[in-house]
Parts: sequence; structure tokens; C-alpha cells
Amino acid sequence: MSSSTVTYKASAMDMLRSDTRIICGLGPADFGGIERVRARLSALASAGASARVGLRVTPFSPKWQYRPDLVCEDVIAVAPIGAAQVKERLVELSRTASSEVPLRARLAGEYLLLDLSHGFSDAVLPVELFAYLGDPDPSPPLPSWATARAMRNPLPRALAGWMMHNPRKVVDVVYGRLRTAPPELVSPALAPMEVSRIPWSPSPAVAVATSRIGTPSALSAWRAENLPEVSITSMLSAAVAKSLSLSGISTSYSASFLFDCRRYLRTEGVVLGNFAVGIDFHGIDPTSPAALHGSVTHAIDKGRPLAAGALSAMRYFKTRSAIPSIRATTAPATADAEITFSDIGRIRQVENIAWSEQPDKCVFYPLSEPSLPQSIVVTSLRIRDVFHVTATFHDNFFDHDAVQAAIDLAMLDPIALLAPQELSR
Repeated sequence: MSSSTVTYKASAMDMLRSDTRIICGLGPADFGGIERVRARLSALASAGASARVGLRVTPFSPKWQYRPDLVCEDVIAVAPIGAAQVKERLVELSRTASSEVPLRARLAGEYLLLDLSHGFSDAVLPVELFAYLGDPDPSPPLPSWATARAMRNPLPRALAGWMMHNPRKVVDVVYGRLRTAPPELVSPALAPMEVSRIPWSPSPAVAVATSRIGTPSALSAWRAENLPEVSITSMLSAAVAKSLSLSGISTSYSASFLFDCRRYLRTEGVVLGNFAVGIDFHGIDPTSPAALHGSVTHAIDKGRPLAAGALSAMRYFKTRSAIPSIRATTAPATADAEITFSDIGRIRQVENIAWSEQPDKCVFYPLSEPSLPQSIVVTSLRIRDVFHVTATFHDNFFDHDAVQAAIDLAMLDPIALLAPQELSR
């Protein structure tokens, strides 16, 4: 059977994400030139449909063609850039993305930019692609995930198993009581007010910053002495929220977090696919590490991410249609920033690629366009002993310089943003 006639049946979660994109850039590193990049992408695509990159993702049908011969149709070399130009190129890719082209790559000197259909996978795939494409080995073996058997709609099964092992929490899942965090973590919310709206269209922008070498280790040491019960993720997220406030951007008394539901799977190794689920928390102070940590751990304890992911998958089974990207056409005349936090964690896979600069001179920045004008998506990650933070927003709603100043401030000294408020509690 020729590759042009082979089809792959997409999972429910993949279909639900198939109308959005994952865009990111990494460098400076030696990628061996555009021909090596194309050859390695072709090798991955030819390994089989499980590697994902050879699929022709479409939001209109779960039957995706497997066409490894087309993987490099829009993989090109462009003019070299420096670190300062990465965010501009990410925005360009965002504004020119098309669902008809599931994979685009731009090699700009020592910086590689990827634009992927979210239907392929969540952030796990671009991380693994950068690791393989930047591997200094002249002939690296195919990564194991490229030929691993795909998992078919695992979240509903994982939810059934979780409920069996946590019978006392089943009522919370079924009746939705898990939506509320413990009272001590929630502040009274003001009644919503009517606000005027104005015409609006998306204008995605990115603010980026990299910490000094040693900042993750310093934050871990400070945590051990002062807030041992609070996660690094919650601390870093709170520092960013505080820096936004100090930079003149008021934030709502709420926060959203993306959770990786792979934590609920009984499997080892890299699992491609879409397992990221967003959960909203209302009535909490986003500048408080303790409040963020308490809400997140409460949600995990109650199985809320798994339930949300499984219910999304089951909703697709019922409707058999992808959820289109939300495209707002109006914006509130004024609104507090609604922050979504996505912490990818430490990315060990790329620590040994052929970097050409010291850690604090390197970048790995993702762009995750918010669907609403008042939203700011904050993505954080760690490579070696350095934090990288990206804030994606719309620059016709928030001032670009103010957001960039906030991200710079957060990465300059996150401990200074945490210490005064937390030690006084």
C-alpha cells in the first residue's frame, strides 16, 4: 500500500487541538544546516505514523493521511538572526500559520523555529524534535518515541481506573464539587460589573526573558529555607504575577494552570499526543505562591485535570467535531489581566545538544496565543541552571513595553518579588 493511501485515526484530544498551533524557537546551536534538518525530519516522518510529523493534520476529519513525503514542504533556511529577533520571528509565524500546512520550520543561522499543528501533540513533541534535530552525533539513532505504539484515547480509561482506586472522591468528580478549592485559599469575589465592549481583532505579541545562571538553584535553596511546602512552579508563577502588577498591569483575582495528564498514565518513556488540560481557579491571589500551590494540589488530589481531560474526550465522541479556535471580535474597554500559567519544567532532553553559547545566552521560547484579549499566557521552563519565561498576549490590549518590563523584572530576581509578602504571613 502506498503512503498516500495510508490513514491514521486521530484521538479525541488530538482532534480537539487540531485547529491551533505550537510555535517555538531555540538557539543558538549548531543544527548542521538546513539539509541535515530536512534529512532528520524525513527520517522521523518515514519511521511511521506514530512519530506524528508525517501526518496531514486536519480539524475537519479524524482520518489523517500519512504522507511522510510532504514533511519538508515548508522547511527552509532564512536569513540568520540573533536572540533579540527570535520573538519577532515567532510572531511572524503565528500570523502566517495555516491549518493546511501542519509543520513549518525556519533555520535562521543558529536559531531553529518550529510551527506545528497542535493536533500532533502538546509541548512534548517540539521538545523532542529540538533534542533530535540538535543532537551533535552525526548519525543519531531514531528516538524510541518515533516508533512507539500510539495510545488510543487513554484518558477515559485512566479516569475509570482513578475512580476505582479513589471511591471517596468519585462524588466530587461526578457532581463537580471539585471545582471549588478549600475556603482558606479563596478570597471573596466582587460581583461582576457590566463593562462596555469595543471592536477587536487579534494581535499576538511575545515578551521573553532568561534568568541569570544559577537562579533555579538559588530559588530552590530559598524555598527549602522559607517555603518548603510550596512548589517551584507556584513560586515562579507568583513572581511573574507580582512583576506584572508592579509594572502597571493589574491582574484579576484568578489564575489558570495547564496540567499534563500523563501523570495518570501507567506507562514509561515519552508518550506523544495531547494530554495538557487547562483548569481555572477563581477567587485566588495569583501573586501568592501558597494560594497557587494550595489550589493546584487540591485540584490534583480531587482528580480534576484527569476528569476535565476525560470529559473533553467523551464530549468529542458525542459530537464528532473539533472545537474551533475561539476568535473574539470584541474586547472589554478595560479589564484586569487573566493569567494562564504553563510550566514545562526542566527540559533535560536538550541540555546536551550542540549549544554555541553559555546557558544564559541561549533561548527556548514558545508562543501560545491567547484566545481572549484580556488573557496573558505565561510559559516557563528550565534548561540547565537557567529559567526561560515567555509571556504571550495581544499588544492592542496590553502595552508591549510594560509586559516586557514585567518579564525582565521577574527573571532579574524572583526571590526579591517573593520574600516581602511571603515571610510576613
